Amino acid sequence: MRNEPIGAASALRTIIFDCGRVITLDQDMEYSDQMADFLGAPRMAFREAYSAERHDYDRGTIDAAEYWRRVSARLNATRLGSSISGADLARLIELDIRSWFSINPATVEIIHALKRRGYRLLMLSNMNLEGKECLLGPFRTLDGLDWIALFDEVLLSCDLKLLKPERAIYEACLALAHAEPDACVFIDDTPKNVAAARALGMRGIDFTDAAALREALAPALGRIA
Repeated sequence: MRNEPIGAASALRTIIFDCGRVITLDQDMEYSDQMADFLGAPRMAFREAYSAERHDYDRGTIDAAEYWRRVSARLNATRLGSSISGADLARLIELDIRSWFSINPATVEIIHALKRRGYRLLMLSNMNLEGKECLLGPFRTLDGLDWIALFDEVLLSCDLKLLKPERAIYEACLALAHAEPDACVFIDDTPKNVAAARALGMRGIDFTDAAALREALAPALGRIA
């Protein structure tokens, strides 16, 4: 999908980033396969169950133990049973986190450049509690740079009990944007999330890769380096 021009730089105040598959790289399916094998489940069936049960977990209305119990039940997997041992749960959480948290240095370069130019930066992401703890902990630095510190606000679904593309989560974000909606740019890899932001008056960029993001931002922000 080709992004529409986002307008003049003078009209922009706040840039809002999704995290998964934007600041991080795509999910590493090698770890997904390890999770499937750990549960003794077919790999494609595991991926379907993993996604189908994800919403309540990322919303923060169920914990990791309940999430994995539901995944296991959907797969009729016998390893976990009705209760999950601490060791099994810890292993599944570790593999899950490892599958997601490979930080994309090319996107972080853009974030750093935008910060130097004085833009207000927000993150708005669907993320569970375990992801939050890693995001704000061991994965917040890249090559010695605390890239999380570049953000003025970090808004996560597990804290807000809301998920993109629900209208209320964007309203919560706009309340902290310090700008009118049309002075905000929202960047996400999921088209329906970008469409929801545009419906509230924000400018939207459908993220495919960092090079395309640079191109989408260039008409308004000039060359980012």
